[in-house]
Amino acid sequence: MRKALRRNGLTMVEVVVGVLIISIILAVLMNFFGAGLRGSSKGMAHLTNMEAAAVLMSQIEYDLLRASIVKDPACNVSDKVARWDVLTDDGAGKATVIYNQLAGGIERQFDSAAGNLKHMYCRGLDVSLSFRHVVFDDPARAVQKTGMWVELIVSSAKKSSSTEEFRMKRLFICRNIQSLIVP
Repeated sequence: MRKALRRNGLTMVEVVVGVLIISIILAVLMNFFGAGLRGSSKGMAHLTNMEAAAVLMSQIEYDLLRASIVKDPACNVSDKVARWDVLTDDGAGKATVIYNQLAGGIERQFDSAAGNLKHMYCRGLDVSLSFRHVVFDDPARAVQKTGMWVELIVSSAKKSSSTEEFRMKRLFICRNIQSLIVP
């Protein structure tokens, strides 16, 4: 009678099958983690774009609410550069605010008697900014109101096949600028 041989090790086929199963499990897990990481970075890019747009629009709104004269763009004309005079809080009277779209972002220039201040908004992002000067008749009060349509598009730098973009369009009424309607 033959004695049954006892096996104490693994065969090569068992090792290959085990490695194959572990490789498949790791590939699926890495795919899940990669999808989560891509979603997270896309969400962070969207939040960055929204924050940059909100900060810039807030500054534009603040400046337009203090505007006393809109110099550029002309009425019913759209332009990437805007310039208007604002009333200042420091008692100096008036200052000029200029918004200009540059390759590195949006530059805001504040020229007053105290000096010339420049600040760059949306630095490092792809930005498109457009201003449209409009005038509205208010027959009930026999005045014309001046406003500004501001359209802003902020995009994250393109790192892969897709880019994250945020668009915002708002109308601001310049409450310090009113002229009488001529009958």
